[in-house]
Amino acid sequence: MNVNHNQRILYAAFENGIQLPILDITHPLFNASIDEQAFHLNGLKSARSIESLRKMPGFIRRIFVKMSNVDNSYLSGVRTLLYKLGPGLSQGIKLGFRDKWAVKQTSFMGLRIRLRDLCRRQSTILLPQLKQFPERNLCFFNIAGGAATDCINTLILIQESDPDLLKGRKIEFNILDIESYGPNFAKRCIDVIKQPGERFHGLDITLNTIHYDWSQPEALLKMSEERSDWVQLCSSEGGLFEYGSDADIIDNLNHFYTNSPADARVTGSLIFDRAHVNPGYLGFTEFIGVQIRYLGLEGLQRILSQTSWVLEGSHEIDTIYVLFSLKKA
Repeated sequence: MNVNHNQRILYAAFENGIQLPILDITHPLFNASIDEQAFHLNGLKSARSIESLRKMPGFIRRIFVKMSNVDNSYLSGVRTLLYKLGPGLSQGIKLGFRDKWAVKQTSFMGLRIRLRDLCRRQSTILLPQLKQFPERNLCFFNIAGGAATDCINTLILIQESDPDLLKGRKIEFNILDIESYGPNFAKRCIDVIKQPGERFHGLDITLNTIHYDWSQPEALLKMSEERSDWVQLCSSEGGLFEYGSDADIIDNLNHFYTNSPADARVTGSLIFDRAHVNPGYLGFTEFIGVQIRYLGLEGLQRILSQTSWVLEGSHEIDTIYVLFSLKKA
């Protein structure tokens, strides 16, 4: 593989013509934007500073909330993508003042750590399956997947580990999202990376966008049945397990379980419960009005008791995020 893949920045365009870099977690500028110690210290500092924010006059608080770019009580997929890029990969992009300020904030570094660690977990799960079953195709189901950054980067990590594992098999990204803006950008990213000389050139990759409301998971049931002999991974980073209700999570897990193969996996991210979450994160999200769930690992285990999935493994990120994988009981 050409080592320049890790040095160059590729770009893809949104429907409106705006270009953004294709997020590559192996790029030096991405890695340079992560400093776990700085992120940890920022969390400790935030716990103290949030009290000062609460004492601010109302009009200043409203300005701060506006700068935090919260849309309808959640961070939109496009802004989340921007913050995942970080200050290095996003340099050179024409940004408004709010986004230029926000992308440099250490608080959003957790999104990059979360993405990197989840992709590592997913590639670790898939590598032995792909080695054991060279004849099986590979299928991702990405709930609230947006720009599919975890799918794309998991594939990059697999290719860097053993490029032969991806040759000669169909690879499918199914992005199940209520919005089309992010998934359409993901498709354009794939088109760019499949060009001659790029990472995915010659690979049989298809990206499908499925309009999906996770309160109505029937599409997941049907799609997994149609690919029952494929290697299947269902993921939701920053989506279902951070915003969905217990009932929605249970229904999605049960629908995916029904027709997926015995070695199917589910991966995702969730937030620590209120009693144990980083106080700075708790204060910040409540201050800016993000309606996130503090599910915690115990909350996930409670949900799993109403499914046939079991916890395979988990990983904590600075008392904020828990990354996990599930397997069939």
